[in-house]
Amino acid sequence: MHQGGTPVRISSFNTVDDSNLVDIRINRVLRRQARISPDIDLVYKQWVIPKGTAVGISAHTMHMDPGVFPEPCKFLPERWLGSYDPRMSRNFVPFSKGSRACWGKQLAWSEMFIVLGTLFRPNGSKMTAADCDESDVVPTRSCEIGLPKKDYKGLRVTLG
Repeated sequence: MHQGGTPVRISSFNTVDDSNLVDIRINRVLRRQARISPDIDLVYKQWVIPKGTAVGISAHTMHMDPGVFPEPCKFLPERWLGSYDPRMSRNFVPFSKGSRACWGKQLAWSEMFIVLGTLFRPNGSKMTAADCDESDVVPTRSCEIGLPKKDYKGLRVTLG
């Protein structure tokens, strides 16, 4: 990769693996699958959920729960440092969990570490938003996941 004719060093996963700052930022940014009981009705408190009914909650809803993530819309990566509420780990499900977890999770994490570790390394290129603003990345509508505004043109940055 070149920037203005100058080769740019790409970080390896091993180089950025120890970077807690990359890890907590990925946790912040990543913050759906229905379960079905095929044979028996499910009972939750006073409610009965008939067998065969899809039950689930979107990852976005879990990530934006203010009871678990106070001020969920604020960029606060430090909320993952030190002793934090264990419910945060429980509710952090960008790749799902358990038997339904994404098989590519580790590959995705590795790729995010390499790309973000390269883009945000000390003395790296400065990024500037190009013809876009915060309204281009804030979810404004829902379809199981948060979607950007309808006239969204994409997030664009320039490196300099």
